[in-house]
Amino acid sequence: MSKLVFTTLAGAERSFAMLDLIPDTHAWIKDSAGRFVYGNRLFFERFGFGTLQGLLGKCDFDIAPAHLAAKYVSDDDYVLDGGVVNDRLELILGEGDGGDWFLTSKWPIYDQRDQVIGTFGISRHLNRTEGTAVPLRELRAPVDYICQNFATAISVDALAAACNISVSALERRFRKHLDKTPHQYINEVRLDNARQLLLETDKPIGTIALETGFADHSHFTRTFTRHYGRNPSQLRKETRT
Repeated sequence: MSKLVFTTLAGAERSFAMLDLIPDTHAWIKDSAGRFVYGNRLFFERFGFGTLQGLLGKCDFDIAPAHLAAKYVSDDDYVLDGGVVNDRLELILGEGDGGDWFLTSKWPIYDQRDQVIGTFGISRHLNRTEGTAVPLRELRAPVDYICQNFATAISVDALAAACNISVSALERRFRKHLDKTPHQYINEVRLDNARQLLLETDKPIGTIALETGFADHSHFTRTFTRHYGRNPSQLRKETRT
C-alpha cells in the first residue's frame, strides 16, 4: 500500500466508504491516542453497534477483552512509530461469539508535514473469505501450539508431530493460507511477544530473549533488527523518550 496522507482524520469515513462493499473484511481508523474515528459496517456491527456513531471515540479496551486489547495497542504503538504490520494471524472476538481468525494488516497515517496522526487497519476473515472453514480447521492446531509453546525450542518436526500431520502437509498449509513457512510464523510470534515485553517491562534484553524462545542475546538482537529495522535497545529507548 502506498503511503497514507491526510490533512486531518475528520471525515475519514468518506474516503473509505468503499470498504463497506468488501465482503468479510473489517476496516478501521484510530487517531494517535488509539480512539476509533472510523470503522466500516462489518467492524462496528461485530461489536454490537448499530451505527458508526456508537464506535467513535472508543478504544480497544472498550470493545475487547484486556489481554487482546493490550496486543492491539502494542501493535498500534509500533505503527505510530512508522512500522507496518502485514498479514498477522490473530483472533478477534465479537459480541456474544467465541471469536474468529483474521489476517490483520496495519499502516501509519501521515499528515502533510509527514507526522503520524493515526493508524489504518484492515482484517480479512480467514475462513469465510475462502468460502469454507478449511483454513481455520487446518491452522488452528499448529497456531494454538505455537502460541502456547513459543518460549520453548519448537522444531518443525515436533510441531508436525504434535498436530498429527506430516512435515510436508504442515508446510503446505502455512504456504497456502499464510504465504510463509512454519518456522517464519514461529519467529514472528516470538518477536511479537518479545516486542511487547520490551515495551511493557523493564526486563533485561537477555532475559527477554530467553523467555521468548531465542537461543541467546545476540541471536535475538540480529533477528529482531532484521524484522523491525532497529535493535531491541533502540526500540525501548525510542518509546520511552
